[in-house]
Amino acid sequence: MTSKPVTSKRLLSAPAAPAVKTPCHIHPSAIVADKAQITGAHAVEIGENAVIHPYAKIRAEGGKVVIGNNSMVYERAVVGVAEGGEQDVVIGEGVNIDTGAVIEAKNIGDGSTIEVNAIIGKGTVLGRYCKVASLERVEAGEELEDFMVVYSDGQRRIDKTMKDHPDIREAKRVGQEKSIELMRKMLPNAAAKWM
Repeated sequence: MTSKPVTSKRLLSAPAAPAVKTPCHIHPSAIVADKAQITGAHAVEIGENAVIHPYAKIRAEGGKVVIGNNSMVYERAVVGVAEGGEQDVVIGEGVNIDTGAVIEAKNIGDGSTIEVNAIIGKGTVLGRYCKVASLERVEAGEELEDFMVVYSDGQRRIDKTMKDHPDIREAKRVGQEKSIELMRKMLPNAAAKWM
């Protein structure tokens, strides 16, 4: 009885290159959901009490991304610049980036709100307490002064209530802190996944 030589049907291939882990510095009090995405080779900094919701994407492919203290990035929002963009993105303190918004701005000022599905173009600078309404667009390279509101097909105005009343700004800050405390109870923290 003769035996047949054993042949392997497996194809030999080179081992896959290990995925590059995004260098992250996440404050211990920040909340980063397990299903959030953080990609790219540039640094990502997530500040004190910041919240990154499930399915939010932090894209550090084209530059560093900084999310300020007490800021929230909601579901399906994208913050950062794609590969080849070569620009850092800095989100100030107490900023809300609502569901589906796309942020490639150079800087978003403290206390600003970017509503649902708004788009902030590459290199844009928004001042403090700006508001970009749902589905609105701020074109690449634009600079908006403090308290600017973008609404209804690109119209612009200054929010005099927010500008002239520090107590309103303080109420907004307190409301943001209460929202973060609620998220702390509702959203399991998986920040260790990126550390």
